[in-house]
Amino acid sequence: MLSSKNKVIIYAQDSFSEKSAKTGIGFIRYGICETVAVVDRKLAGKTTFDVINGLPKVPIFESVESAKKSKPDADILLIGIAPSGGKLPPEWIPDIKTAINLKLNIVNGLHDFLENISEIKELATRQKVFIWDVRKYKGELIVANTKLLDWPVQIVLTVGTDAAVGKMTVSLELTKAARKNNFQAEFVATGQTGMIISGDGIPVDAIVGDFMAGAIEQELLKVAKKKYDFIFVEGQGSILHPGWSGVTLALYHGSLPHKLILCHRADNKYLKNTKVKIESLNQFIKVYESVSLPLRRAKVVGIGLNTYGLTSNQANDAIKKAEDETGLPADDVVRNGGKKLFESCLG
Repeated sequence: MLSSKNKVIIYAQDSFSEKSAKTGIGFIRYGICETVAVVDRKLAGKTTFDVINGLPKVPIFESVESAKKSKPDADILLIGIAPSGGKLPPEWIPDIKTAINLKLNIVNGLHDFLENISEIKELATRQKVFIWDVRKYKGELIVANTKLLDWPVQIVLTVGTDAAVGKMTVSLELTKAARKNNFQAEFVATGQTGMIISGDGIPVDAIVGDFMAGAIEQELLKVAKKKYDFIFVEGQGSILHPGWSGVTLALYHGSLPHKLILCHRADNKYLKNTKVKIESLNQFIKVYESVSLPLRRAKVVGIGLNTYGLTSNQANDAIKKAEDETGLPADDVVRNGGKKLFESCLG
């Protein structure tokens, strides 16, 4: 849906932060086209670099109108935040309608589809702009059956101690590192942010449960047939999270990975929105390895550590602590790139 020629405004009203605007931040870092503005009235006048270290200096505006006025070449409004459950807050609808009237195409990663709202769909038709509801799955519903065993490609899946800990980012950086080392490598997206960035993939959490594993199997088969050396699969959720473990396991068994990278946020003590304490990294390693399919026993080979908010010294200490605890290579790919963790995938 997107090309290198598009100019994007990220909609993150009242919520442009590292924890709330994962989709917007991910697109700014890795998107196929340029982000020219962000909408967040609480941060208007600042740039994204002022808010999140390491991002380019994209200006932040108080409204869709002011962003479009300053950036008249913009042609996309990307909803860059996702409320709990992926529901569309009704207070966003006026801004979305304003964007459509300004001839902005809409990219929406929420579970609520904009095309299902008649006033939005009709307005988009009149203004001749498109709506991309990213989580609307149009593929065939198939039950998984270990078909990936027939293909020699190495499959690496990022798994997590929790949701929103950096699994997509680690997968993207591993793909970059593999290509830098002259391997044929492909990133496979399984969530809305990765799909918007790559233009492909499956919205695994929007597929009927019986067919989630089959959907990722079919997606990986498409890549495997192109004779890549590595496929890096974006993980979802956490195997021990009471809300999201079903998606995690379906993705795990459907993708039949050879190797796993365990992703963890260094300051996380409890699973998101629960009272479930994170006991140790080794606890998660043991569980993930024990539930791999007997036909292909997957091993955790590295730790992708998210050290956002820590100083350099604190980040280095957290990386060393993770390595000492697990005996595995650990690194923060945002700070240091994916080279170290990719090398752990070669053994």
